[in-house]
Amino acid sequence: YESLELAKKLAEEYDLSEKVEFHQEDAWNLPFEDEFTLLTSNGLNVYEPDDEKVTELYRQFFKALMPGGILVTSFLTPSPNIDPNSEWDMSQINSEDLLLSKIIFFDILNVQFTAFRSSYTTKLQLGTVGFDDVEFIWDNARIFPIVTAKKPK
Repeated sequence: YESLELAKKLAEEYDLSEKVEFHQEDAWNLPFEDEFTLLTSNGLNVYEPDDEKVTELYRQFFKALMPGGILVTSFLTPSPNIDPNSEWDMSQINSEDLLLSKIIFFDILNVQFTAFRSSYTTKLQLGTVGFDDVEFIWDNARIFPIVTAKKPK
């Protein structure tokens, strides 16, 4: 709610209020069908450990997009201590920074990232619901990629 209110204020400041709409909805039960050309989601899937529920989330996004619409989302890949086939590029990771990040996010802030997925799993989930043209935009360390997917026309 607070984020939407801040976004509305920004839209007013930039004289965009007439050009934008804001909705607060349950992402797993969206009331939209073929309405959006672009949909972005950053964060929902990293808190949901159940792959079937994440696939359902992507199904809702697919339904809400117009044919030809694009989804932009991201996900966390598993670390080498979770998955021996980890996609992480350890040559790009400072081990002291990694330890500090772990302490800040998990020990102090108690962040509950529990849902790590490989690019293979993510591509499979997106394809299962009908997306195509799935592309990954990797960060240097291959930890938190952005993925784009298109709803066919």
